[in-house]
Amino acid sequence: MHTSDPILKVEEIARELNDGAGKYAQPALHRYPLLFSFLIVFSTAAIMYGFELIVGKIQFFKDYPISLILIGAGVLFFTGMLYKALGQVD
Repeated sequence: MHTSDPILKVEEIARELNDGAGKYAQPALHRYPLLFSFLIVFSTAAIMYGFELIVGKIQFFKDYPISLILIGAGVLFFTGMLYKALGQVD
């Protein structure tokens, strides 16, 4: 029995949506590059600041900030391994 990979299906759907939306988004990006750059920078800064505020309320991370660094490094390592593993599946 052949089962298809759900991650590949989601990526295919996202790719189709991106291609379809690209027809409408490209003109706006070319007309207002400064506005979109500002929105991207603002959104990224807001997410990072919000994360900082949330993590700042957790006493464990206040007492042991190295644990947050190790958790972040572990997540990056896991993400890299996952990316490498998924890249080998064709």
